[in-house]
Amino acid sequence: MTPVPPAAIFKRNLASYDTSWSAVEYGSDRAHPAEAALVSAFFPPAPARVLDIGCGAGRSTIALAERGYSVVAIDLSDALLKIARDRHPTHDFRTMDATRLLFDDESFDAALFSYNGLDVIYPLAGRLACLSEVQRVLRPLGTFVLSTHNAIGTVCCGGLFYPLGYLNAVRFLGNQITNGVVGEWYFRYEDGGGPQFLFSAPPSRTVAQLESAGFTVVAVCGDDAVLGRPLRRITTRYQHVHFAVRKR
Repeated sequence: MTPVPPAAIFKRNLASYDTSWSAVEYGSDRAHPAEAALVSAFFPPAPARVLDIGCGAGRSTIALAERGYSVVAIDLSDALLKIARDRHPTHDFRTMDATRLLFDDESFDAALFSYNGLDVIYPLAGRLACLSEVQRVLRPLGTFVLSTHNAIGTVCCGGLFYPLGYLNAVRFLGNQITNGVVGEWYFRYEDGGGPQFLFSAPPSRTVAQLESAGFTVVAVCGDDAVLGRPLRRITTRYQHVHFAVRKR
């Protein structure tokens, strides 16, 4: 199997967001229920200054602004940012790399990286650099809400009595046969925007990454936004896992 250069994988991931499918998929102003629940429970009161990372077409930005937050929104997709700027010209949308944030230390009270956007960053060193950058620009005890894919949950979430779940698991694993980066926990996914290679390790790995970057994990949940479940149960039940963490 011929190795794929890291830059090519990241370029392929970003290309998914420059499609008409992505414009529709990420063009709504609806907040994800789990994101909304964690923001409500752990973000500081408005009008705190919030960094919206991977804002896309502005879905999360508008949801935060409607709560009264002062929001700076960043993304690398020019196509989605154009939609965001055209629809919401009064908001602060910037083209910026999440692994190299162009902000001073301790500039924000909270940050959001929604819709598993962190997983797009490849290679792993870039993911870790992003976490370090978010930690740097947050004020002490600042809150960071993010989400990530979970390959174990993707395979197991159908349960014992859901035949379609077995078929979906087989299809998902079949997509990894020619995936040269699966050993790095980057799994191949297919949607209307084309193939992507997304970080999909068990959530315990993301916990370890967050702690190494200087965060304390305060809450973890699946897409249903129910808090308090053991991490092992979340690992086997949910394809997407959401975290609220605080800067130490």
